[in-house]
Amino acid sequence: MNQLPDNPLYFKSPQVEATSGAIWLKRALILWAVLWVVVSVKFIVQPERKSVYPCFADSSINWWADRNLYDNEAYSTGFRYSPTFAIAFSAFAVFPPTVGGILWSALNIGLLVCALRLLVKEIFPGSWTRMQEAGFLILCLVGCTRAIWSAQSNALVFALAALAVVCLKKERWWGAAFILAAAVHIKLWPAALALLLMARFPFQLGPRFATACAVLVLPPFLTRPLPVVVQQYQNWYDLLTGPYRTLRQAGLRDAYTIAENFGTYIDDRVYTLLQLGMAGLALLWCLRLARIATSKEAYFTGVLTTWVCWQLLVGPGTERLTFLLAAPIASWALIVSMQERCYRGLALTAWLLLVPLGMGAVERVLLPVAAWSPAILPLGILPLMAWQMAYFESRARENRISQSEGADTSEAAQNASLAA
Repeated sequence: MNQLPDNPLYFKSPQVEATSGAIWLKRALILWAVLWVVVSVKFIVQPERKSVYPCFADSSINWWADRNLYDNEAYSTGFRYSPTFAIAFSAFAVFPPTVGGILWSALNIGLLVCALRLLVKEIFPGSWTRMQEAGFLILCLVGCTRAIWSAQSNALVFALAALAVVCLKKERWWGAAFILAAAVHIKLWPAALALLLMARFPFQLGPRFATACAVLVLPPFLTRPLPVVVQQYQNWYDLLTGPYRTLRQAGLRDAYTIAENFGTYIDDRVYTLLQLGMAGLALLWCLRLARIATSKEAYFTGVLTTWVCWQLLVGPGTERLTFLLAAPIASWALIVSMQERCYRGLALTAWLLLVPLGMGAVERVLLPVAAWSPAILPLGILPLMAWQMAYFESRARENRISQSEGADTSEAAQNASLAA
């Protein structure tokens, strides 16, 4: 008898596969640690080059000096986050720029890696081997590096969104509410994820989320005089609703970018209607997911994917570096499509457009020969959206067929028993 399968050195042995997976998982985590070391060296050598950290740190300094956080012409910070975020960032601003930048990068990378591993363990459907988790972390590293390099807060925002979804799955309603509220106080657009989730959990999440948002508005009032804080909030509102709201910066990448690069002009009011229309479709799709998803994990994965696609395609303020949000979702889709042989062409196309081809360096190389290259990133969302819908619909169809066959088998067995 062939004893190879019982040999721990056999290449298909579970022991060998588990050991190999553990080794590759450790290597993936080491690569993320190397990224933090490289970013730290960059902060030591050039703490302010290609980094938004000075913007965050200056905002904290301006807050304690009672200066207008949102006077971008006077201070050239480009700050457009909440006063609460400016206060929270004081924990880093008190240090010299080099030390503060290193600590800020450690927070972003640490929370992001933790969130990615929790997605694999708690949210993504199916069981994942350590080898697959390692591959997922490496693919995400490729797609997230450019945003982490510039000290953006997008890694932190996605990590908070993922942690909130994990809390919701475990029915930790207050934890999910405060985590989502914290994300909203960094950047407003995670509110779209909260609204999609509240459509499914209106009573469990809605009042708690509103309370958490209100609570996080209060810290600024405890630190500075009331008139100063009120004026800061007024300045923030004026910035978000003023001309800046429709200002098209060079780094923006969204559906508007697709239109303008293919010679189509879209009026701002029409584009706002498009954003609202797409939000409505996203809501309808999430409500359908609540009915067809084969598990809680499938539902939460679908909602997270829908939010990412909406934000990156038509959401407010989507820049090139905001596409860090797409890296984990596209990497998950690529791995699942290869493992389950499910619409692999769509998943591979989405990952290629969103990660390697969407990098700024590649865009600059292609620009002389393809003037539409800035549209590559938002175009990558389209196959990702198509793959997601096809994947969940096909799995729901397979589940219905399986249940129908199981019911027929049970009925046939019952009839046979009665006949006997």
